[in-house]
Formats: sequence, C-alpha cells, structure tokens
Amino acid sequence: MGKHKKRTLEEKVRIVQEFKKGATISYLNNKYGISSTGTVSRWNQEYDKGILGKDNRGKKKYNQELEDIDILKKSYALLMEIRSQQHK
Repeated sequence: MGKHKKRTLEEKVRIVQEFKKGATISYLNNKYGISSTGTVSRWNQEYDKGILGKDNRGKKKYNQELEDIDILKKSYALLMEIRSQQHK
C-alpha cells in the first residue's frame, strides 16, 4: 500500500468542477490517480459546504489544551491573590 498523494486546494477544486460538469467518479479517479472511490464525493460535499480547504486534524486537541492551560493560569493567579489577602 502506497502513500496517498497530497493534493492542493486548487487541484481539488478543479476535480470537483469537472465532477459538477458531468465527469464520472471512476473517470476522475483514473485520470488523477485517486485510489479511494469516496474521495471525489467527499470533496464535492465539502466544496458545497465551503469547507473543502479546511483541515482540522489535530487542531481540536491543541486548542483544548491551550484553553486548559489558560484556565489553570487564571486559577493559579486567583489562588495567589486569595492567599495574599489572607496573610494581611
């Protein structure tokens, strides 16, 4: 099993536009060397939703970690403020 070819947004849009003009999925798969039968359909759906170029892999966890760190920093600052007031 080989690596999948990483396609640019422009390539995906061009393939989706050919599909919308009536080209079949099997024709596009053969023409562009796309191995998965559902890829063009998925790109077409993402194109219609306006999310074709968006890649969220791994970002959700990273953003959640940043939010968690921010919450911890704020909690620590509040704790330090409370402790300093208690010692007065």
